[in-house]
Amino acid sequence: MDVLINISQNKTKISIMNRVFILTLLFLCKLSHADTPLILLSIDGFSNQYLSKYKPKNILSLASNGVLADALKPVFPSKTFPNHLSIITGRYPAEHGIVHNKFYHRELNKKYYLGGAADNSLWLTAKPIWALAEQNNITTAIYFWPESHADVDGISATYNMPYIHETPNKQRFDKILKWLALPLNQRPKFIMGYFSTIDSAGHSYGPNSLQVETAINEFDLLLGEFLDKIKQPINIILVSDHGMTAINNNKIKWQEYITENENLVVSNGETQLYLYAKDINALNDVRSQLSKIPKNENKFKFYEKGNFPNHWQFVKNSPAMPDIVLNAIPPYTFDDQEKYRKKATHGYDPKLTQDLDAIFIANGPAFKKGLQVKSFENIHIFPLLEKILNISNEHTIDGRLSVLLPILK
Repeated sequence: MDVLINISQNKTKISIMNRVFILTLLFLCKLSHADTPLILLSIDGFSNQYLSKYKPKNILSLASNGVLADALKPVFPSKTFPNHLSIITGRYPAEHGIVHNKFYHRELNKKYYLGGAADNSLWLTAKPIWALAEQNNITTAIYFWPESHADVDGISATYNMPYIHETPNKQRFDKILKWLALPLNQRPKFIMGYFSTIDSAGHSYGPNSLQVETAINEFDLLLGEFLDKIKQPINIILVSDHGMTAINNNKIKWQEYITENENLVVSNGETQLYLYAKDINALNDVRSQLSKIPKNENKFKFYEKGNFPNHWQFVKNSPAMPDIVLNAIPPYTFDDQEKYRKKATHGYDPKLTQDLDAIFIANGPAFKKGLQVKSFENIHIFPLLEKILNISNEHTIDGRLSVLLPILK
C-alpha cells in the first residue's frame, strides 16, 4: 500500500511539474516574442527597379523569406527628408512640417536647412515613432535618421548617433550589432538605421552606372554579414525613401521668369521652386510674371495654393506652405548655379515616373513568409510599427493600419 501511495504521489508531482514546465515554456515564448527587437533600415535612393536590375542576393533573400511590396510609393516631393519623416510619423509633409529639403517658414522667417529641427523643434509638427516608443517605455536606438536629433517634447532616443556622412556602412552595422548584444534591460527594442552610399552614387554617376552597381553589391554583402552575426530573432523592415532618375543637366533658368525680392521668397529645391509672397501685391506681381511664360513651355508646370494636385496633400495652410509651386518635369531641374553637375536626381512628383518608386521588405517572426503585396504609400508604415511595438494610437495620422495588417502573422 505504501508503494502505491508513493507511486500516486510521484505521478501527482510529475503532473504538476509538467504543467509548471509547459506554463513556463509558454511564458518564455511570449516573453521572447515581446522582446523581439524591431529594426527599421533605410537605404537612401534605392530604386525599386534596382531589385530586378542588379539582383542583390541578400536583399532578395530577405524578401523571398518574408514580405515584398510591388513598390513603396514616395510622398510628394520625392526628397529625402520629407519622405523619411512621413515614414516615421505616418503624416504627409504638410502635416509633419518638413515639406521639402529646402523651404521657407513664415513664422520663423527662415529657410530650412537639413537637420534644422535639432536647433528649433518648430520645424517638426508631428511626433516621430521613436518619441512615442520612448513614452511607452520602449528603449530606442538610432544610427542616423533625418531629424532624429529633434527635441520632441523633451524626448530623445536612448541611444542616438550624431550624423557624420562619411561614417562607413560597416561601422553602422557593427554598432547595431553591439546594441543587440546588450543585456536585456539595456537592449533597445526598436532600432533605426540609415545608409546613403547608394544615393550618393546614383546622383554622381546615374542609376545605370557601374558605381551604383558596386555600391549596391557592397551594401548587400554587409547586410548579409550583419544578418549572419545576429544570434537572436529579430523583426526587420528594409525600406528606401525614393528612387532615382537620370537628368540631362538642361537647367531651367528660373530667373528669366521670377524676380526674387524682399517681398517674394524663392526656395529652390532643384525639382521644385517654392514661392512665398509676403503680401498681395507681391503675389499679384509673380502671377503676372508667370502669365508671360510661353504656352509651349514643357519644362515645368506651376500651381497656386488652393489648386495644388490632390495627391500632393498640400491642403494644410501652414507657415511652411508656399503660395505657388513651380514643379519641374523630368529630366529638367531648376538652375541652382552650383558647379557640381549631377547625373541623376529625385524630388519630382512620384506620379511622373516609376523611377522614383522605393522598396519595402519585411522579415521576421512577426511577418508572413513568401508574401508579395501591392504598392502602397510610405505613410502606412508608421501604424505598422505602432502595432508591432504595441503602442496605442491616440493621435491623428494619415496612414492606415488596414493597409499592412495582412502582412502580420
